[in-house]
Amino acid sequence: QQSSRPVWSCVSAGISTMHAQTMGCKRIDHGSIARRPAAWLFVPGSRRSVLAFANGRIPLRGRGGYGEDVELPPRTAEDTGRPCAGNIMPTTRRYPVRQLDAPLTMKQFPVTVDVATSAERESAMLEEHQRLVVEEESIGRDVLLLIGMVTAVAFVCSVDRAAMSVTILPMSQQFGWDSSVKGAVSSSFFAGYMITNIFGGYLATRFSPQYVLAAGVLLWSLFTVDTPLAAEASSDSLTSLLVVRAIMGIGEGVAYPSIQNIVRKSVPGQIRTRSLSFIYSGHQLGTIASYLSSPSIMAAYGWPTVFWSFGSLGFLWLSAWIPLSYAASNRSDARNRMAGKPAPALSFPSTDETAADVLASDSPIPWGKIASSPAVWAIVAAQVTVGIGSGLSFSWLPTYFTSQFGVEPDQASYLCLVPFGVTVIATNCAGWIADGLVNNGRFTRTQTRKVMQSIASFGPALCLLSLSSDSHNTDNLQGAVVLVTAWLALGGFSAAGYGSNHQDLSQKYSGMLFGLSNGLASIAGSASIYATGLILKSNNNDWSLIFELAAGFYIVGCLIYLTWASSEEEF
Repeated sequence: QQSSRPVWSCVSAGISTMHAQTMGCKRIDHGSIARRPAAWLFVPGSRRSVLAFANGRIPLRGRGGYGEDVELPPRTAEDTGRPCAGNIMPTTRRYPVRQLDAPLTMKQFPVTVDVATSAERESAMLEEHQRLVVEEESIGRDVLLLIGMVTAVAFVCSVDRAAMSVTILPMSQQFGWDSSVKGAVSSSFFAGYMITNIFGGYLATRFSPQYVLAAGVLLWSLFTVDTPLAAEASSDSLTSLLVVRAIMGIGEGVAYPSIQNIVRKSVPGQIRTRSLSFIYSGHQLGTIASYLSSPSIMAAYGWPTVFWSFGSLGFLWLSAWIPLSYAASNRSDARNRMAGKPAPALSFPSTDETAADVLASDSPIPWGKIASSPAVWAIVAAQVTVGIGSGLSFSWLPTYFTSQFGVEPDQASYLCLVPFGVTVIATNCAGWIADGLVNNGRFTRTQTRKVMQSIASFGPALCLLSLSSDSHNTDNLQGAVVLVTAWLALGGFSAAGYGSNHQDLSQKYSGMLFGLSNGLASIAGSASIYATGLILKSNNNDWSLIFELAAGFYIVGCLIYLTWASSEEEF
């Protein structure tokens, strides 16, 4: 339909312009935007149609649509009547939207309001509908596969790391270690872990993150398997064991910065928080698996078998990851389009692409802006203080149950299963709640992050203070398990707090920001683990001071986060 005045022309099979206007699509003059070529397209899984206009973005609404929110022309006073989402035909529910990477051109969408015939328009829309259906179904499968593989490596990472928390009890009996030596052995892992956390984000951005991750898995798996040999060689001196544990930490240090970059590139924004929460819960599941299986393995085959069996899981994961990432990185978008297939969502940034993103660009990495950003330091404060509490639970929880309540080492491991199991559920719930609050417009992203982090910091602080006040009661084992469970479960909400905040501040440097904050958190965690051993040795295994200090850190870190945290993109 042609008109001297600009109108939104609604063209789709079975929907006339008059019918579209009846449904609420009114005449609006938005200047140059209104005069651009436009077409109404079918949406997979829905009977709705949406307007595609040539301003570089296209709203795609309906089943399978993912991505960032798009900016639509603002409604005017003239645009009244039945409620519309911007200038989109009215719907009964809110749909996620997907943003095209490239500007919309008439070559991509040849249907125009003034030129194309009705038959041509219908044919073009049907063809586009079929393409979107196939592409969106492929994206869903590939994204789920990616999330599953990354969650699996988080599981392996945690299993290998938690092995020492359980085996250190029989190891200390065999080699005659006291609490200070156990603290040194446990903290040596974090000495290496903090190094590659700080630089791991840069490595995962400079090189392909899937290969950086694979190199890290190979390194930590080798030295996990080598741990028993190093322990036997360290009967007189701990040097060999400390070095092996530190190198294992170096390997694990690149894992989460690489995961951050992979998720940022391949996981849609509207499900990113819940995806990260699910990945983090894989880490917690690994801890559960380690606590659950280690006592049985030690009883049947001895503590060295724990390291050998857990270390082999990394090689098993690599056997699936390397062929998958190699195939994904070498599939060409042009070849897929020529074959009539969509470009795969499971496509990681290649070495050339990531190097070009950061190093070959005209603007260097904004280290000055990163260092002077209050929002960055708010994340660091929250992550460091939560890391102190996490390190305490991760490395000392079995020892706490053994020394405080006199339970056997295998029973102490089983008692740890309940807190970590509930934490898995809480972490995933936090991701879904956060995405729901943001996607439904109930809270802004910044408000959501602060609410989640308040739960994750103030809740554990209260639990730790309760444990401290009851630390001299050696008969209340059940009450201690309940408080520890609440402490760790509430702490799981940090996955939707600071844990997802890095990607809010920067899409490009999210891995580097995570590596920076996690590296500093690892330094604090390593120091706290070693300090815990010294405090226990000096005050005859009295845990009250340790719990009080950890609670204080939680509170201070959360107050800083609430003051300066932001989800506005800065870099």
